Amino acid sequence: MLELTKIFSGDKNKAALSKDEVAKLLGTTPAALAAFEESYRKHILSTEPDGSNFFDVNAKQAAAMRTAEEITAVAKELNDRIIAELLAQTYMMTYDGAELTTRKLEPGGQPTVEKSGLPAVVENQPVTNGDIQRLPKPLRPQLSGNLMKRDMPGKSSDMLLFFYKKYLEEKNPGKKQMFYRQFRWGLDTLDLDGLTYEMLGTNPNNMGYWLPELIESVKKQDFFKVPKTQIMKVPMTLLQLSRIDYGELTSSTMDVVDRFCFQAFGLDESKNYFIKTGTYSSKYDFRNAKVAGAKEVRELGEYLLFIQHQAAMMASPLATPRFYGVSTTNEWVVREFIEDVEGNPSIYKGLPLHTEYRVFVDFDDGAVLGMNPYWDPEVMKQRFGHENDADSPHQIHDYIIYRSHEETLMKRYNENAEHIWRGIEVMLPDVNLPSQWSIDVMQNGDDFYIIDMALAENSALRRCVPQGLLKHAPENWLPRLPEPA
Repeated sequence: MLELTKIFSGDKNKAALSKDEVAKLLGTTPAALAAFEESYRKHILSTEPDGSNFFDVNAKQAAAMRTAEEITAVAKELNDRIIAELLAQTYMMTYDGAELTTRKLEPGGQPTVEKSGLPAVVENQPVTNGDIQRLPKPLRPQLSGNLMKRDMPGKSSDMLLFFYKKYLEEKNPGKKQMFYRQFRWGLDTLDLDGLTYEMLGTNPNNMGYWLPELIESVKKQDFFKVPKTQIMKVPMTLLQLSRIDYGELTSSTMDVVDRFCFQAFGLDESKNYFIKTGTYSSKYDFRNAKVAGAKEVRELGEYLLFIQHQAAMMASPLATPRFYGVSTTNEWVVREFIEDVEGNPSIYKGLPLHTEYRVFVDFDDGAVLGMNPYWDPEVMKQRFGHENDADSPHQIHDYIIYRSHEETLMKRYNENAEHIWRGIEVMLPDVNLPSQWSIDVMQNGDDFYIIDMALAENSALRRCVPQGLLKHAPENWLPRLPEPA
């Protein structure tokens, strides 16, 4: 049998076959594919990161690397009070596969404080900083329903409004773009305050913005499906944790995050879930996105926090390249996990390589603008085979897997492209959204799921839209706030 492990060395002189030759073999020999995947899992995927590059670490590895302090009874009872405070201010949007509902969560009753060693607690009295400071430092939760840890003094929104005003007023295109970047980078990274938090909610790419309109149109046809979905409007004090040093978060903080999310999302330890923020799934390391098994379900909250933190880091001065938009959200999402029924191989450290379709539409004009394979052959082979990291074991694996599966992907795409186009075209009049969007459809056997949407101008593969048709969507980052009493 071919020694497939040699291909991961990145040394072409050691490998008996080229990557394309291995791909061809795997596409026709199931036993060779199984051996290749086992070799990758055993020798590459199971190795731990050295921790030197934060973006190479996934949420589950971060949880395993964290020093965990035992949560004492006293700390747990204080955490229970904090969880109740967070639940009482949390809004949840739920799609159960048939209907979409929005509700405010209940606090679950006043937590007990018996035998806590803390002073007597008046019913509904907020947790104070004094309550938190009585605990040893490693056990101090770094939030409550009304308190949060900050990095900098002052109001972030003052700085954001300054740059946004400069952007709106500036006439010079270069300076205008500079002010816009400063605004967007700050929106993704600075400490939260009330206005900054509400600004995040104005992003139309948030799932909570477009999902209700999508569902209303899906309910009127029988071709497309949408996965069961829960969208949480994350309490501000909890979301702020994603903007401070992740390594400083205490065990009690993680205990609050995990148990709060377990209750808020109504999780079931026997189920698998797909998780993301309102704008970002981190699926390029699929171990971030798929949650399976009782332990992982119990830790799902800190996985979401980690994904949000990684996204914020992408807009920080430490990132190269530095870009905004990935963490411009105040939503966390838990969806049913769609189990693969086709036996597809996996890329991105566990992501099943389904056939997917990206469709560009103009809701204003009621027209489909273009469509492209989501896993575009030219783009994928360039990504895995010709970037600076092409000799890394993960890129070698993904190049070979993609090449071995490319013919199947394109065959399925070509067989169903017209049905997808026509199905989306029929839905357009029933979607009450402005401007141009991309719509992502995932095929799983005979089922077609609409899994994501984004503004067209923010979406990759927009080159499939005929020249001159793509338009800029109007922006307004100023939220409508309630009138003062």
